[in-house]
Amino acid sequence: MSVFALLRRYRELILVAVLLVVPLGVYFAHARKPSERSRLDRAILWLTTPVERAVGWTVSGAVGAWDGYLALRHAREKATALSQKVNELEIERQQLLAERAEVERLRKLLGFAQASPDRKYVGGRIVGVRLAPAGLQVVTIDRGAEDGVEKLMPVVVADGVVGRVHAVSAHTADVLVVTDRNSSIAAVVERTRARANVRGLGKPDACKLDYALRVEDMIEGDVLVTSGTDGVFPRGLPIGKVTKLERNQHGLFQEARVVPSVDVTRLEEVLVVTDWERTADILPAAYVPGHAP
Repeated sequence: MSVFALLRRYRELILVAVLLVVPLGVYFAHARKPSERSRLDRAILWLTTPVERAVGWTVSGAVGAWDGYLALRHAREKATALSQKVNELEIERQQLLAERAEVERLRKLLGFAQASPDRKYVGGRIVGVRLAPAGLQVVTIDRGAEDGVEKLMPVVVADGVVGRVHAVSAHTADVLVVTDRNSSIAAVVERTRARANVRGLGKPDACKLDYALRVEDMIEGDVLVTSGTDGVFPRGLPIGKVTKLERNQHGLFQEARVVPSVDVTRLEEVLVVTDWERTADILPAAYVPGHAP
């Protein structure tokens, strides 16, 4: 039998023997001191050193990659947790900002109420909004007849006039805002005391000037305040500013737009004036649709 045939026949045994002998040879070669090593030992070390290094590099690389994977996985979990914490803190920050803004609004309303001790107020929150141009422009507050609220009572904030109470139920009330077409408020120019009316246009950001005599001293930027002659609003409350003033050469009246002092689209809290000192008992005809004061 030839050598190749023997090798093929006993290749498994030969392979096992080699796998057992080589590590033992490498171990004994390393165990001996350099001065005691034979040529065979040095040959074994010379042949196996690159293999050992390659195996070491491979194992070290695999361990490093595994550690990196674990570290990356932990870092990703930490990043997810931190991102969730940041979102929670942002929500909390927004809530605190909203609460602070509410406190500032309420403090402003309280200061306004305390500045006019001759009036009585009922505070309310906006719980409904209907500002469609085609219909009535009203906001609903959470105060009603059981809180002392009645029809035609003026509704204000620190910045000026909101409107007047249009309808009342036991616990809520609808407020017809100053921009509604049915709203008309007797006004005076704060600078010159010239008289006019401010009527809504059905738009949330604009009114118009009515019955302002052409000969009256009036300029763009003039502040209009309530005159108190319509029997609904106390005098001196800001209504808006004059803009787009037109004084025609003919006719009795001048025309202008009025920018309301109060943005009715951003209301959240209001004051209902339930009582104040009136100088005269004047019927509030200014708020009857189709009538002028």
